[in-house]
Order: sequence, then C-alpha cells, then structure tokens
Amino acid sequence: MISKLAKAHESWIFKFISAAVAVSFVSLFGVTGYINSASQNQTVVDVDGIKTTQSEFSYRVQKELNALKNLTSDDFELTDDMRNAITESVLKQIIDESVLDQTMLSYNIYFPKAFIQQVIFSQPEFANPLNGQFNPDIFKRYLSTVGLGEAEYVNMIKRLMAQKMLVTDLVQPFAVPSVLSNAIHKMDNQRKSFKYVLVSPQDVKIERKITDDEVNQYFEDFSENFMLPETRNAQVVFIPNDVVLKKYAATDEMVADYYKQNEKDFDQPEKREVLQMVFLDEATAQKALNEVIAGKAFDDVAKELKAENAEEPTLGIVAQDELADDLAYDTFEMSINQPKLLQVADTWQVVSVKQIIPAKKMTFEEVKPQIIELLNNDNLYDALRDARADIDDAVNGGKSLNDVAQMFGVEMVNVDNIPEASAVANLPAALKSLANTLDLNELVFSYGVNEISSAEEFDEGIVVAQVTAITDAHLPEIADVKGKIIEMWTVQEKDALAKEIADGIVADAENGNQLGDVAKARNLEMFRSEPISRNETFANLTPTEISDLFLAQNGEVKIYEHVGNSFIIVTPFETVNYDDTLDPSTLEDVKKRAEALLLSDMMESALDAYAEGMKIKVDYKRAGFSE
Repeated sequence: MISKLAKAHESWIFKFISAAVAVSFVSLFGVTGYINSASQNQTVVDVDGIKTTQSEFSYRVQKELNALKNLTSDDFELTDDMRNAITESVLKQIIDESVLDQTMLSYNIYFPKAFIQQVIFSQPEFANPLNGQFNPDIFKRYLSTVGLGEAEYVNMIKRLMAQKMLVTDLVQPFAVPSVLSNAIHKMDNQRKSFKYVLVSPQDVKIERKITDDEVNQYFEDFSENFMLPETRNAQVVFIPNDVVLKKYAATDEMVADYYKQNEKDFDQPEKREVLQMVFLDEATAQKALNEVIAGKAFDDVAKELKAENAEEPTLGIVAQDELADDLAYDTFEMSINQPKLLQVADTWQVVSVKQIIPAKKMTFEEVKPQIIELLNNDNLYDALRDARADIDDAVNGGKSLNDVAQMFGVEMVNVDNIPEASAVANLPAALKSLANTLDLNELVFSYGVNEISSAEEFDEGIVVAQVTAITDAHLPEIADVKGKIIEMWTVQEKDALAKEIADGIVADAENGNQLGDVAKARNLEMFRSEPISRNETFANLTPTEISDLFLAQNGEVKIYEHVGNSFIIVTPFETVNYDDTLDPSTLEDVKKRAEALLLSDMMESALDAYAEGMKIKVDYKRAGFSE
C-alpha cells in the first residue's frame, strides 16, 4: 500500500487533486514556519535524528503568542496556563511534523520541483484577477502577511501533500453506520437531574473565639507576614524636564542660525484635495469617468459602480511627494474639476482635483515657535546631561541639597517612611509624577545616612536625594496586628470546618443515608437540579465535572472542591433517555459530526502508527516548563 502511495505523485490525477486541495489543507492544518538555522543551540525535540533547536522552538512559540496578541485587546493578559497550553501545542506540532518528515524519508516520497511549482501556480488566491494568471507580487504579499519565506512555504506544501498521501487518504472515506449515529444522538440528548448540597466556609459558624495562646502562636508561626520592612526618610529635590529646558533653552542666535540653514524645509508645498476611484478593469473605469464628466456626483458614481474604495473615494489633501510616482505627476498637472482616467500599476483610476492650496513661503516669525520647540526637544538630552553634571559638581564642591534646589528655583521636600519595594504613602504633591515607579525608592536605598545621591535622570526629570534616617525591619507589637491575626485564624478555621462538614456528609451518604437527611442534620439545604444534558451545567460545575457526573452510577456520591474552599456534594437523581426517532436531516448532521471526530482520531492514530519504533526525545525544561 505504502509503495503504491509513494509512486502516486507521478500521476496527473494526483497532481490535479493535490493542486486543488492545497489551499484547503492550509486552512485545515494551519500555516506554520520552519527555520533552516545553523544555530548550535541545544536540542528541544529529537525525532529519530530530526532535531529542533531551542532557537527554532522559541521562534515557533513566539509566533503563536504574537498571533494570539493580534486577536486580542490591548489589555489582554497572558496567563501561565495559556502559555503552557501554547507551548504544548507547538511541541505536538513539531513532533507530528518530524514524524511525517521521517516517514517520507523512510518510504522515499519525493515531490519534484516542477510539481510543487504547479501546485502553487494553480492556487486561485495567487492569481491576477484581470487575467487569471499566477502573480508573483500577490504571492509575495501573501507570504509577507503570514510571515513565511518562499522556501518555508514550499516545505509546507510538501508536508501537506505527504500528509494527504500517508494519513488522510488512508482513513477516508469513512462512513458512520446509522445505528452508531442514533446511539450517539441518544447519548448526547440524554438528560439527568442531580441532588446536591453546597458547603461554603462563608456559611460556617465558629462556635468559639481564638485564645490568647493561639494569638501568640499565630504571631510566632506567621511572623514573616507581620514583619514591617525597612523604611527611610529622605530630603528630595526634583527638577522637572521643563525646568531643565528653561535653564538650558535655545538662544535667539541658535534659533536664527537654524532658520537660515533650514529655511526651505519650512516652506509649505502646494497641496491638492484629490478625489479618486479605483477599478480593476478599464471599461468600468471609463464608464465612471464619463458619468463624472456628465455632472454626476463623484461619491455617487463610486458607490453605484462599486469602486474598490467606494466607501471613501478620496485621497484627502496631499502634497505631490505623498503620492505614488504613477499618480503624482498627472495629478499635479490637472486643473480643478477636470477628471482624468489614469492607469496605476494593475488598476484603472478616475482622478479629479477638488481644490488647490498654493505653496507658501514661511517667514522667520511664523516658524520661530516651531524652531524653539524643535531645538529644545533635540537639546533635552544635552540639557539633562549638563544639568546632572552641574549638580554633581556642586555637591562634590560642598554644596548642600538645598543649594542644589536653589540653582534651579525648586523646593526641597521631606519624604518619610520610604519602603524599598512598594509605593510611598502620602507622597508630597511636588513628587506626584514619581508615584507610578519605584525609581525614587531604589535611589534612596542606594545610599547611607547623610549621603547625597548623584543626580539621576527619571522619565519626568532629575532627582537628587539625601537619606536623613533609617528604620530597620522589625516586628510590630502583637496588639497592633491582633486584628489581622484574628482575620487569618477565622478564615482558616472556617475552611477547616467546611472541609470537615463536607467529608462527613460524603461518609454518611456513602454509608446508605439519604443525602437530604444528612444535609438536614447539619442544618443545610439539599437542592435538585433540572434535568440537564452533557452540554449544560448547574451550581457552577465545570464541563469536566459534568462529564464525570454523567458517568456516575445511581447512589454514587461525588464531591468537588471549588474556589474559596467551597464544596459541592452531588449524587445522580433521575435519568431521562431520548427515545425519539431521528428524521433524515438530523441523522445526517449527527453522521457528519461523528465522521469528523472519528476522522480526526483515526488520522492521529495513523500518525502514531508511523511513529511506532521511532526514538522521540523532548527536553521539557528547555521548552520552558519548570516541572
């Protein structure tokens, strides 16, 4: 069978089928990148000698992460579970691809260059819409969009063809018998109801109070939770960027010199408001031109004739150098309201000038504010550097921190209780712009008492600080944290009691007592769910838990622990079987779903069979897993 498949690519029929399904395979199995790197990185995956290095693997994972980010909002946060799931998925892709590549080598499956070219050339996605011929530019744009090189795409096509020969064709066609479809449908539509009891720590009552001995023991056992960190008091001088710029601002002479050297750059070129309709065929474009010349509104013509840019048939107000070369010259030679038909690349465009804004020479006085802002922005780096140097020189020369503040006309402020790793409470108003970072904390904790720091550049300006006092880390008095200790004890006590109650209910129910009686004895209510299918839920149970419940036998008791140490004790109550006869349409839908699921499993099994006997090694640590 395999030897026949290995020769199948020589037949014209197979070439035709392969070319036709190539793009659908891409959408079915996904587009993945392959790097032919000479990197000497350590191996992450080794499938019988086909190795994937750490740099290759990291590239694949990052590509998937970038794709995920592009599909989500800016505030989306990637969790560790999500990252691990993506990493596992990429590992499986690489192993499957390597098994397929090794199998191709084993059976001498080879695809000639001319055959691969024919597959690519025959894909309609890469054809010029005007003549139907393969267009290299469209092909390159596609590769750029999906982040593939030509060699990578060719390798992908080869692998997809091999997958069709070695896997897909082996398991198709596969027909699901009607009896199986009916059984699946009945199982999917079977409904069950359940009896359940909820045990939550929030509802548990504690019958006693914490003792003094327990308070002392908590204080001793959890002393790290109560430790007050080291804090420091400091005098701080903050010099905002705008203050620095004023002191080192561009002089009138510098502004005048800049204008003389760059005078032409400030002149405003002629601009035009340009209307534009884009068409892929000349005949429609010519019709559009004729209707505009006849007096019909430009926007109306664009919409009626379905121009490519019908929703916004304008280029706006543009200068000549903002237009493509094919468009720029003719557009700026046209008169107002005298539309023309232009060929631009592979399109035909109707272009009309709505208004002309003449060029203007700007005077020195008109552009002076712009030059000052430009020079000041350019000079900010130099100004900050010079200011820091002047401050450090002054401090090294014996000047006080207050003297530094006076150099720039700002106030020195006192900041108390600065922690090392958290925001400063009650930060003075003059320093509010520093509240969102720990830069000030880091600076203060880098110096000893009475030492004046070097001038440090922050995002908003320059900061200089002098530590005036240090309070070492220490434990507070027990009385000061007793309230916190009671809160901690209460939470743990309720959690323990809830667990004890839940375990007791399960034990009593498993010993033959009715769940309702067991719950009532503990002043708890027993609930009964509505009959549900496998795709529905109750009491916030997860799909996995619902599946587990549908497999439970009558009388069996299940317990599930949820967030917040709450417990759900459940037992099956009633089963409602689906006995209706399926109509042909529904039966066909069930068959298709079953076939798709079975086909996926069989393809996976076929690939697993090829992998039998191969030596597959995965370094999970290098793949990024801590365990």
